[in-house]
Amino acid sequence: MKSRGLGYFITRFFLVVWVIFALFPLYWTLITAFKTPIQIYKGPFYFPFIDFAPSTNSWQFIFFGDGRIDFLRGLLNSILYAFFSALLSVLLGSISAYGLARYSYKYGPFKNDNLNFLIVSQRIMPPIVAVIALYLIFKFLHLLDSGFGMILAYTWFNLPLAVYLLTNFFASIPREIEYAAALDGYSKFDQLRKVILPLAAPGLASAYLLSFFFAWNEFLMALMLTFRDAQTLPIIITTIRTQMEPKWWILSAIAVIALIPPSIVVLYLDKYLIKGTLFGGVR
Repeated sequence: MKSRGLGYFITRFFLVVWVIFALFPLYWTLITAFKTPIQIYKGPFYFPFIDFAPSTNSWQFIFFGDGRIDFLRGLLNSILYAFFSALLSVLLGSISAYGLARYSYKYGPFKNDNLNFLIVSQRIMPPIVAVIALYLIFKFLHLLDSGFGMILAYTWFNLPLAVYLLTNFFASIPREIEYAAALDGYSKFDQLRKVILPLAAPGLASAYLLSFFFAWNEFLMALMLTFRDAQTLPIIITTIRTQMEPKWWILSAIAVIALIPPSIVVLYLDKYLIKGTLFGGVR
């Protein structure tokens, strides 16, 4: 057994410091959600049941207080918009990405690489550039403050990124696999559905996660395109203020709840991401 030198302990020390540094904001948010206003402004208090007595006032306000309807509506809206917009982005993006990865295109001076960059450049563009145009279009189509309109907006927002990511995944899959499937009698649609998409599952999971996260955290378009019924959780969070200062205990409780849906998505798709890492290492 090798003796552990000084470098081993230095590495572990900095690793522990980094973990504490990364997790402390989450811990602080969690304990703040169980504090009263007096405890927040009189503190800091770090350890529940030791430094302070935990309180459920913020949770009672969220689930049973006057703001429960707006909060629950915003939470449900965010879940629906993120889920369906990410799903549409991956479905449409996978079709476009497969075409760019497997077929050659030329439109004037533009070839596949140019088209791929042109698509992703729409995502590089700051949303503020297009949000006024989106507002006018949505107003004309009567899509303002509607769930369907927000799903369309988030799909438009995330589709270029999904296409860009999935193009590289599809290009990394050998064409010989498709040739073998064709010899077995698979149609082109069956090749894509039964062979290519399962092999590209890690890429699909990655594209879905990023699309979900961007839609979940998006603020500007929700601010401009919604007024009440279709508002998302980030908009609801900004409205929870007093006349002078924000209610940190309530904001912390909402922040804890806001971490749950993305965490569930990550845990569910983690197996596909690990599968892709192992597959890439073996290949």
